[in-house]
Amino acid sequence: MSHDYLEAIYTVLEKGMAAKEVVCSITTGFRSVPSIRTQPGLNPYHASVADVGYGFDAVQGTIDRIRNGESMPLAMEMLVFDLDTLRISAQQLQPNFELAVKNASSEVYYLVELSRDLNRQIEQRIRDAIRLAQELLGDKWQEIRSRIENIQAVPRL
Repeated sequence: MSHDYLEAIYTVLEKGMAAKEVVCSITTGFRSVPSIRTQPGLNPYHASVADVGYGFDAVQGTIDRIRNGESMPLAMEMLVFDLDTLRISAQQLQPNFELAVKNASSEVYYLVELSRDLNRQIEQRIRDAIRLAQELLGDKWQEIRSRIENIQAVPRL
């Protein structure tokens, strides 16, 4: 695997992780806002943000293992699995977020808009990382992804 691509993927995800950390703080703060605290989407949104954080960690962990020369017969499969699972996790952000802030009061609109923007940044970083991995793997990306789909079919709460 090309070291340059792995480094680029890692760096892109670091930027996404920074946005995720801010979103996580805002989301935690939403629990103190009366108009949002009891919204049905708040807990799933918070869980989605955490899911994305775990996904960033998983991809970076796989890249670290590859860079450290660990013998991993399925390294490419792990990278594709981690990135594609991260893509799936990110798809849950927007619908859960919109449900969480549906009846937000006007005094927190700025936090809602900031969170929306950060969610977009997170999703863009994930798309960028996947694009880089697709460039790295070429046709093998789709071949590997089709093989791992059944593993990803684990129900998500």
